[in-house]
Amino acid sequence: MRLVNHLIIYVYHLKKEIVMKKNSKFLIFNMILLIGVFLSASLLSQFKSERAYADQTEETSLTKNQKEEDKQNPKRLWCNAHSVYEDECYICHPELRPEGDTIRDPSRLWCNQHSVYEDECFICHPELKSKVAADVETPTHDHRPAEAVQNPKRLWCNEHGVYEDECYICHPELRPEGDTIRDPNRLWCNVHSVYEDECYICRPGLKSKKSEEQSAGLYCKEHEVYESECGICHPELSNSLSIGQGLKIRLESPESAVKAGIITNVLSRGETMPRFTVLSRVIYNQNRFAHITSLASGIFQKVLVDVGAFVSEDEVLVEIASPDVARIKAEYLTALTNKRLKKLVFEREEKLFNKKVASQHEYQRARAEYDIARNNTNTTHQQLLNFGLSEDEIQDIEETQTSTSTLPIRASFSGTIVERHAVVGEFVKPGNVIFSLVDLSTMWLELSIPENNLPFFKVGDKVEASFNKEYGINKIQGFITWLASNIDEESRMLKGRAVVKNPDAFLKHGMFGEVQLLSQHYSKKINVPAKSVQRLDGKNFVFIKLSDDLFEARRVETGESDKENIEIFKGLSPLDELVVDGSFTLKSELLKSKFGEGCAH
Repeated sequence: MRLVNHLIIYVYHLKKEIVMKKNSKFLIFNMILLIGVFLSASLLSQFKSERAYADQTEETSLTKNQKEEDKQNPKRLWCNAHSVYEDECYICHPELRPEGDTIRDPSRLWCNQHSVYEDECFICHPELKSKVAADVETPTHDHRPAEAVQNPKRLWCNEHGVYEDECYICHPELRPEGDTIRDPNRLWCNVHSVYEDECYICRPGLKSKKSEEQSAGLYCKEHEVYESECGICHPELSNSLSIGQGLKIRLESPESAVKAGIITNVLSRGETMPRFTVLSRVIYNQNRFAHITSLASGIFQKVLVDVGAFVSEDEVLVEIASPDVARIKAEYLTALTNKRLKKLVFEREEKLFNKKVASQHEYQRARAEYDIARNNTNTTHQQLLNFGLSEDEIQDIEETQTSTSTLPIRASFSGTIVERHAVVGEFVKPGNVIFSLVDLSTMWLELSIPENNLPFFKVGDKVEASFNKEYGINKIQGFITWLASNIDEESRMLKGRAVVKNPDAFLKHGMFGEVQLLSQHYSKKINVPAKSVQRLDGKNFVFIKLSDDLFEARRVETGESDKENIEIFKGLSPLDELVVDGSFTLKSELLKSKFGEGCAH
């Protein structure tokens, strides 16, 4: 209607203007144009309404129509009993079920298209919606009781009231690695961090069970804990506790712990305490250290590297002018010539001897002279190799027929020049050190281990080296590779050696530092303050906070200790809230009954 009103107003003004201008043809043209626009808008609005209605019904009717069309497919048999094709009916034909498909109910058909059972698929079967009286509220916790609505895609363990993929009793292989603190025979509620048989949120029915136990006298009403766990009523039970077990201690009120000055701290698994720390000195890795010397006397002709230079394997470091090298080269060339001559004579005598022209004596003499020439050539060739010449350089001598006195000295491996004793024009003898070459990628640590710490150090143990902060070197880890077989009589120290990596060459020969033992056996321990451990009947106990007024006296196994810290082998786990100050007060509460101040009953 609004569009019609606008058109009438527009026609009125248009007519008025045309009358004034007296142009009837222009009026007729505009009237036809306006009528066409009005009809197009009406048809478009009607089309949109029909299209929206078609979109709403298309989604729900498409699958059903498709199934009805497929049902008429003459090439596939239809199962009238279960309303599916015969080649999809797992009830009539169990052999068609895929291997390993054990999670679904074998007596119910499965909708592969929508991944639900056919009797629950509202898309394929819209008529099922009318059969559902009301939606069931889905619980927010995974561990639902058997009578609650369960996830149809997950199997339910009716014996223990949890899903099969969460039942650690039926399937112990599902238990996480390292989960040794909890009782393996009791299920754990991951949501509320308690045992399933103690979780009143997931299992409200347990409250009535607790009331029955209380009425039976198994519950300590005064301290609100079970009688078998009440440390105040039964402190004598501490003698029968094993490592990791404990007794509960209930204070008078939540404010009592604050008034008594009890302080707690959450544990974290730390590294080994630095009690096994020994002195060390950094030295070069002697397996990657070399003195470069000359095997022949001569004069330094060229020095090609200097201290601090990094050189590659077989790189020429210095050239020496040596008369001995020139003499051996000349002898080698002479031996080669003599060898070729004796070879020709031997071959000629061999041919004459085979033709019965030459005597056997002449043939044998020619052969002996050829063998001698060949041996002399091999001897001089080996002498050139001993001087450090390569096969390519010897081959070059044969080709060029030169006997220069130049002797190149090469690096035996890749490394850094740390010492130099070569000066151009200086005379050098065989055995004189020219350079010192070292591979700085690894270094040795010389250890001095006290006699009382010898049992803790083994070959292969992991160590960590630390140095003065002024050096700016981070801690470096390595391994012990050698321990001496004797103790120094004066210092009473055992010498040892560790190898550490030095990728940035931060470690310098002669540095002093400290080395801490990081054996895997000790790295798994937990460090706690020494004052948090209390002795009771010859056993070690710590106190764990369970709530503001409830604590647990737990038996633990301790290890080595110093003035401030003590190591716990067993009985504690990370994230336990340990009493670090005021543990003696809790020990006094535990021993109340022994002093005549126990429970009311």
